[in-house]
Amino acid sequence: MQQVEVQSLQRFHPDYFLQRFTSESLSFQPGQFVMVKPSGLFDPFLPRAYSILRVRRESNRKGGHMVEIFYKLMGKGSRALSRLKPGDRVDLLGPLGNGYHVPPSLTTALLVAGGIGVPPVVALAEMLARSQFTLRGSQQGKTNRRSSDKGRRKVVAFVGGKTSDDVLCLTDLRKARAKVHVATEDGSVGHRGLVVDLLEAHLKTQTSRQGLIIYACGPHAMLHAVAQIADRFQIPCQVSLEASMACGFGACMGCVIPVKQSVKEQLAARQSTISYKLCCKDGPAFDAREIAW
Repeated sequence: MQQVEVQSLQRFHPDYFLQRFTSESLSFQPGQFVMVKPSGLFDPFLPRAYSILRVRRESNRKGGHMVEIFYKLMGKGSRALSRLKPGDRVDLLGPLGNGYHVPPSLTTALLVAGGIGVPPVVALAEMLARSQFTLRGSQQGKTNRRSSDKGRRKVVAFVGGKTSDDVLCLTDLRKARAKVHVATEDGSVGHRGLVVDLLEAHLKTQTSRQGLIIYACGPHAMLHAVAQIADRFQIPCQVSLEASMACGFGACMGCVIPVKQSVKEQLAARQSTISYKLCCKDGPAFDAREIAW
């Protein structure tokens, strides 16, 4: 746990905030999170978990790094953060958990975000914009390139919300060279309907799905739908789940996620096919096939 200073607070739409903190050296995987609460505050007593949007190195500032989180007003914890001013201090623990896994052979990332689920996928898009993939195996024969050849990854983002106010960080995604598709349930911007409609329509146009991976974060129902689409098209899919966390590192056992048992576990149990993992310690990013939806 470290105490850090609030650098700035920016409000987006009625209930969304981008908050920046000065910090000591901090590196993270997209999908990891931090536990944050105002220093000295006892109501609420426990910190809240927030996905890391980005970490920037700024040598001219105290601490040398800037940690950014993007959140929606949900309760006492987020409201307490939204009242802080530059120079106020917060208790920050992290980064915590396991983020998205990016294999070297990934060529195209399909990012799916709903509402406040957008920070992890923005972080992933920005990381992918700085990296390359390696052509190997069967790809080598098809492209007539050596296995050591490199290429820039393609990123396609599908962002959804109930209204236009819930569609977030489009500029950040486009700066990361992602091709962005938008859906709103009320039709106020982009496609009228669900963001998973856009994902499914896109996949139907793909003649080859080699090198594709879906990365998603958002409401549980959206993630379940994304997992079903990924299974139907036989595309690897990773989902970042949300759960109530009190500690962030597995001590409180408060963020239990039902997962499917392995064959070995099923034989040992003889009955149940459901097991459990902790969202904070084992996730929050999971292989979608592992979750017992």
